[in-house]
Amino acid sequence: MWISNIKLDSFRNYNKARVEFSKGINIFLGDNAQGKTNLLESIYYLANATSFKKIRDRDIISFKKDKMSLDGIIRKDKYFKHVSINISDKEKNIYVNEVKYDRNKDLRALFSIVLFTPEDLMIIKEGPNLRRDLIDEIITSLDFSYKPIKKEYDKLIFQRNKLLKNQSIPYFYEQIDAFDKSISKFAYRIYQKREKIIKLLDKYAYSYHYYLSAGKEKLRLAYKADVRANSKEEYYQQLLANRKNDLKYQTTQAGIHKDEIEITINDKLIKNFGSQGQQRSAILNIKLAQVKLIKEVTGEKSVILFDDVFSELDEKRSAFLLKNLKDYQTIITATNTKSLDMIDQSTIRYIKNGEIYNKLP
Repeated sequence: MWISNIKLDSFRNYNKARVEFSKGINIFLGDNAQGKTNLLESIYYLANATSFKKIRDRDIISFKKDKMSLDGIIRKDKYFKHVSINISDKEKNIYVNEVKYDRNKDLRALFSIVLFTPEDLMIIKEGPNLRRDLIDEIITSLDFSYKPIKKEYDKLIFQRNKLLKNQSIPYFYEQIDAFDKSISKFAYRIYQKREKIIKLLDKYAYSYHYYLSAGKEKLRLAYKADVRANSKEEYYQQLLANRKNDLKYQTTQAGIHKDEIEITINDKLIKNFGSQGQQRSAILNIKLAQVKLIKEVTGEKSVILFDDVFSELDEKRSAFLLKNLKDYQTIITATNTKSLDMIDQSTIRYIKNGEIYNKLP
């Protein structure tokens, strides 16, 4: 599926705008703070009914406005879906072909978005929580049952940690045991799903990186689960074995919230030993693996969004990336055409002060 057009009304710095997209490459050039990222955010919002910036819905409404709307046409072959999202201070309404949708996840089933940003490099450089978040995001795009499971796990861990700080209350051990049995049920399911997805991502990312490096580098993703188990009962037993530490430190010391995803090139952690170029190539190839995995599992092609990524890439990496996405709708923002010389210049439009132009203003 692909997005045919989108209409923005009081979204961020866009007063009113309508944008038509081609099925192939679409490029939007402009200086910083003109609305390039906001345009990509609006497309992402149309697919997910939430922002990739993890903010309140109210924050996407234009300054001094009390409501905003997005309307877009999503096409597949001869068929189309009209998506409309309206937000005010009090409510959010989602409609698809004039039928009201009550849940964000119902909207996500229409089409998927894969977003590339310069900040993605932090997934490699920073702590394991960002790598866990990436894996969870990918699983959620493939399995709509995953997010509620993960949300329930997080809720139980929060409540368990709160209980661990009040060990003198009546029936403390009975309560902690009840938590552990519930947590084990959700944690084991998350562990299984993460293990499966990481193996597939490793396979695809390895292939892309091997080709890009002309066989010189082997990119690997390894799931370093904090707790490994063959059943939820075994998972529970391992939590039980770790309870002494939990009581000592008054927080849950073991579980899927401690998982790590190690990313290596030629058996060396690229977080510590990889060059900037290797780290950049690694995250791009992991994202390409995500795109391929979504296509393999769902049979649908994602819409690809690049937010000012190509200015960070050399010509070789840019050409490799675009070659592997040539069959996908790709929407690119940039400040200049550096590393984009191989693209048809007729695909370029310009953004200035929340306005979109076909020619340089």
